[in-house]
Amino acid sequence: MIKAIIVALILCLIEILVIVIASPMAKSSVVLRFLPEDVREAAKDHVDPPKHKQMIAHCLLAFFLISMFAGMIYIGLDGVRSDIGYWELTLRFIVMLYVMKIFDIVVQDQWLVMTVGYFKKIFPETAECTGWKDRSFNNKNQIIRIILYPFLCMMTAGIFMLFR
Repeated sequence: MIKAIIVALILCLIEILVIVIASPMAKSSVVLRFLPEDVREAAKDHVDPPKHKQMIAHCLLAFFLISMFAGMIYIGLDGVRSDIGYWELTLRFIVMLYVMKIFDIVVQDQWLVMTVGYFKKIFPETAECTGWKDRSFNNKNQIIRIILYPFLCMMTAGIFMLFR
């Protein structure tokens, strides 16, 4: 279980670094998808960065996605090598994803977006938007993911059990 927590924390660190570094270089419409509705509307005409910067942002995002995929493979193969059962492997995946989800909600949504106002610096035309004060702006998406994660983890553990 410790390995799942360590992998999740490493992925959280990579994720926050990618968000902080890539967001100013990414296409505005990509970044705005993760922000409150009124912020999206206020920044819809924001000028996109040059294409070369957008490519760097996409490469950083790809790096994070590959890292996440690699972390899941590591957790799964380690579980198979350790000869653990289906439910324990499912629990490893659940721990990993929920640690990442807690990080997403607390650090990214509440701290980086709401408290620090990091994205207000990227989109200064949104400074007066009320969405920056709505701490529940992403609740629906978060709840859907929280409900779906156990099923995704059971499916993933089942796939790894085929490698036994």
